[in-house]
Amino acid sequence: MEVRLAVGVAAEVKNKLAIVDVVGGSVALKKAGSTYKGLCPFHGEKTPSFVVTPARESWKCFGCGLGGDIFSFVMQRDGLSFPEALRQLAAQAGVEIDERSRRDDAHKARLRQVLDHAIAFYHDVLWLAKVGRPALEYLRGRGFTDETIETFGLGYAPGGWDLMTRRLI
Repeated sequence: MEVRLAVGVAAEVKNKLAIVDVVGGSVALKKAGSTYKGLCPFHGEKTPSFVVTPARESWKCFGCGLGGDIFSFVMQRDGLSFPEALRQLAAQAGVEIDERSRRDDAHKARLRQVLDHAIAFYHDVLWLAKVGRPALEYLRGRGFTDETIETFGLGYAPGGWDLMTRRLI
């Protein structure tokens, strides 16, 4: 899920769902002035130290120190990642998440695989191929240590436009 998309969907979800309703679905809350109090669902307690502040769209437990917004509450309560909590709350709010973002994620993952293969290929050319030896010596001569070359995955692309393509296919 793209960050821009997640931020837009998250804002829309927050506009449509009241934090008191989300938290109140699993915690018995009692109004206390401008806030709501209840027993923290994340640790055992007998005196309410769990506070929901609608004006800030936040919750905080003064007993265990946990706190956050509706997303962090659902993540903590259900053991979910942010994208999972976002999907769950978006469904609850009736907010559609563009499925293209999932396809885009799969496409980006595939592109990343191809990029990783290219990095490994050119790195191998630098270290293992006879044609890469002058490039390796050049880098060392410029002060690059072998550790730096490894850390940054430096490689060498010899002449010829289809060398890597032939290797990958």
